[in-house]
Amino acid sequence: MKLLGVILGGIADHAVDGLGRRTPLQVARTANLDHLAMLGGCGGYHPTVVGEPVSPSLSLYIMLGNPPELFPGRASFEALARDVKLEEGRFYVLVEPAYVEEGILIESRHFESEEEEAEFFEFVSSKIKQIKRLDFGLYLMETDAHVPSTHPGIAGAPVGDAGILRDLEQIPEAWAGNRLRREKGLQVINRLLFYGCGRFVGSGCSCFPMDTVFFTDSHMFLGLVKWMGCNAKFVPSDSPKEWLTQAFTEVVKRGDLYDAVFVYTDYIHRHNIRVRTWKRVEVIEEMDAAFSVVLDNLLREEVVIMVTSDVTTPSYGIRPYSGLPVPVIMAGEGVRRGLSSKFDEAVAGSGSFGIMRGKELLLTLFSYIGCLAPKGL
Repeated sequence: MKLLGVILGGIADHAVDGLGRRTPLQVARTANLDHLAMLGGCGGYHPTVVGEPVSPSLSLYIMLGNPPELFPGRASFEALARDVKLEEGRFYVLVEPAYVEEGILIESRHFESEEEEAEFFEFVSSKIKQIKRLDFGLYLMETDAHVPSTHPGIAGAPVGDAGILRDLEQIPEAWAGNRLRREKGLQVINRLLFYGCGRFVGSGCSCFPMDTVFFTDSHMFLGLVKWMGCNAKFVPSDSPKEWLTQAFTEVVKRGDLYDAVFVYTDYIHRHNIRVRTWKRVEVIEEMDAAFSVVLDNLLREEVVIMVTSDVTTPSYGIRPYSGLPVPVIMAGEGVRRGLSSKFDEAVAGSGSFGIMRGKELLLTLFSYIGCLAPKGL
């Protein structure tokens, strides 16, 4: 049998006062996802222990069958996505310039232009020799030991203590470009924030027992898939509906070439659609519209379809991610159907699958498509 796995990053939330104590997913009109829920079964998923907040990178890493104790960190994935060569056993950390006031993150990567950012990196790299540029305002630094995260993940939250890296953290204060920014009435760039640190392990630990391809618009996810040694196709996205429609159309066209296809978008995370809850409702509805391609072409006996998210992303508070489970749909031949008529956090949790943890989601999918040999024979 064939497998289509779709991971819609950032669609899960807590209940929001402005939405009548409902989540954006509960409010959104999701006719296609609701139809899948009625055809199959629903449940919840958490990569570790329910209630424990984790990052999207760790959640996806575990969801795809990798052991949490060997997690190499988001920095390695971001670097591998951009074909940066890493040394096994070394620690790597992401570095991001920001404006911090009285210990609170106000804004990060807030450069006026590519030219200004290039000038800033030239200054920083003259002070830190082991630093590389990955993207606009995103840098990679090699270290001898693990570096605790100082980046809170969202504006308005307190930054962490840089400890022994305090001198490096304050390097931007001496950047000459800040004088011009003050003259223009702009916020200065006065901090380097660190996050995503981990010790690089040379090869992936997960093993997919079938030919699998991944479609994504996320550099982090692309690096994870490359690290796992799997096929990946990276396509940037500006519109969630158009991007998912394109991805699903590719699945229909190339479905015979692979046993399993996974699609992951981090559109909501990347565009920081967090406190703008109605905007998240609109994006979810756009994503749902793209699933018409799935319903029209992939509701076949030989295809199992799974839809979920990566982490719960609260619309309020000072933490970017929550420890609540994300909803899951599975539909296809042999899938145990439940009573769900709506795809959302509240209904899914009481569905036929209950709460799955760690590798259980992936193993459940493998069981439905019949690619695992029974143990003990």
